Amino acid sequence: MLNQLKLREQRPAILLLCAFIFCITIEPGQAGVYRWEDDNGKTVFGDTPPKDKTATTVNIENTENSGTQFATPEQTKDIERDAKNRRHKKVPSASRNNIDSYCRRYISELNKVEIYLQHTDTQRDRLKARDLRKLITKECAGNVLTKKFDDARCTRYRKDLSKTEIFLEHTPNPRDEQKVKDLQKQIARECR
Repeated sequence: MLNQLKLREQRPAILLLCAFIFCITIEPGQAGVYRWEDDNGKTVFGDTPPKDKTATTVNIENTENSGTQFATPEQTKDIERDAKNRRHKKVPSASRNNIDSYCRRYISELNKVEIYLQHTDTQRDRLKARDLRKLITKECAGNVLTKKFDDARCTRYRKDLSKTEIFLEHTPNPRDEQKVKDLQKQIARECR
């Protein structure tokens, strides 16, 4: 009984040792790959065919040169140099106007609030506009408020304006009429 327990404890180590010896003694060209179907009808590949099934040998060509190839020291230096150049390369800004995407968003939001204040004046929106002006002055370049843009945001405004105008043709309502006016003002203020 005691011998059986010791054998069970040593079994994984013995199997691992046998597998290791098998792997180092076999040549890559000699290793066979077999294909057979299991009891569920699924195709199985393995290096030893089952005794109770008929297996066919799968020919694998060029086993000598298969596997991972490592970069040479020169190639490694080239890869590192290219990565370093990409890191230090000046990345273009979010829009075509060389302006930070946050500043662009602040300007757009300020214009929306100021246009809204022209027809609906609220204390909250006046404070929001004041805060946005301070934020733009503090974080963005000097004359960004007078810049005209040609970016995805302007494209979105134009698409939204077109959709709203088409909708108004068959379903007029005051809210969408005001939206058209506001979008037209927004485009006039921000877009080229």
